[in-house]
Amino acid sequence: MNRKAIVLILLLQTGLTGLPLMAQSEMEVTESTADGTGWSFGLNIGMYYPSKATAAYYNGKSNNVNNADYVMSNQYWYFDIYDALGAHDTVFVEGLPDNMRYNVAISPGLYAQYSFNSKLALMIEFNYMSLKAKDVIIFEVDPISSVSTNPDLRLYPINGSEKRVYANIGLKRSYQKSDKLSYFITGGLNVNSTTVKKSSFFVGETEYSMVNNYNGGYVPGTNNQTFSVYQGGIGFGMFAGGGISFIFSNGIVVEPGLTANWLMVKLEGYQNMNPGIGMYLRFML
Repeated sequence: MNRKAIVLILLLQTGLTGLPLMAQSEMEVTESTADGTGWSFGLNIGMYYPSKATAAYYNGKSNNVNNADYVMSNQYWYFDIYDALGAHDTVFVEGLPDNMRYNVAISPGLYAQYSFNSKLALMIEFNYMSLKAKDVIIFEVDPISSVSTNPDLRLYPINGSEKRVYANIGLKRSYQKSDKLSYFITGGLNVNSTTVKKSSFFVGETEYSMVNNYNGGYVPGTNNQTFSVYQGGIGFGMFAGGGISFIFSNGIVVEPGLTANWLMVKLEGYQNMNPGIGMYLRFML
């Protein structure tokens, strides 16, 4: 098997398994002919900001598959929370996030292109990201007091996290300005894989998962049977972008660029098409 076939197989395997770090030296090789045709390989490092629409999956509301009601309806967790908050009469959820957002995520990735000529290339890239969404859950508490008092409000963190892998497959059109500089635009199809890692809230130092993975419900002091819960799946969409290619005499190509996505992510109840945007710095040899 020749060298470029090995490189391509490694690229595909790494993208499909969703690994964020790619250390094989073969991935730093460009195999192209003198006329500019052939395969080129590189690495991406960038930042990505997805649509806040899917961050609402983690806000704990009752219409979500993971919700705060699941925790509060368990009598054992309820009384743990009751005691932790120093309640006297009642404690209940007063408010949940209406505008939950993701943090900007670092997005490393692998890149390959097959150049048909100096202007047109087929491109494929796999970009990995770990996304976190954070906000607060509000409890109304009737505190212990020797005198009559009004209930007070307590704010605690609520959060979610997920892993995503984006595979972009499309065309790259270059516009040569000089032997050291060119501009390019890209566009094509996106296939993405999402895996939910956490959906929970804290009360004090205790974390309460809103994912129901107990067989028969949580009961303290017993051999609670748990099972693995997979949430997520394969989504699809489109991407478009552009950037600048800086070509150096030692064969290194550096490409800063932007990518905009319009895609569906497979999260139950949030499978509409939504935008996302990222920026990257690509290195090719």
